Amino acid sequence: MSTSKKDNNYVYEQQNDVRLNDLSSKISAIKNITIDIHQDVTDQDRLLDESHNQFSGLGNSLTHSFGRMNRMVSKRHQRQLCYYVAILVISFIIIYYGGPVIGKLFRSDTSEEPLIDNGDDM
Repeated sequence: MSTSKKDNNYVYEQQNDVRLNDLSSKISAIKNITIDIHQDVTDQDRLLDESHNQFSGLGNSLTHSFGRMNRMVSKRHQRQLCYYVAILVISFIIIYYGGPVIGKLFRSDTSEEPLIDNGDDM
């Protein structure tokens, strides 16, 4: 029986070694996955920081633009603003209604049907 016990112990030891190798490979795979996840999170964090910085710059630009616009709209510049708006509206109307008219002037009318002799003389 001692030989049988040694054989059983040897078989159990081999099974444990196989399971230990499987467990080691699974742990290695999980380690690689966590390293990839960490790298991805680091990249996304960097991207978010860059986006935040760019949007902060945009916010500052908009703040300065609104400040300049408010200064322009102040009471002493109302007449100048009215002129700008009037010029803009008139330009839009001229382009909107004048564009098709100008297009018709430069377009050649090729819709005339050519004379075709089909042999029916009466």
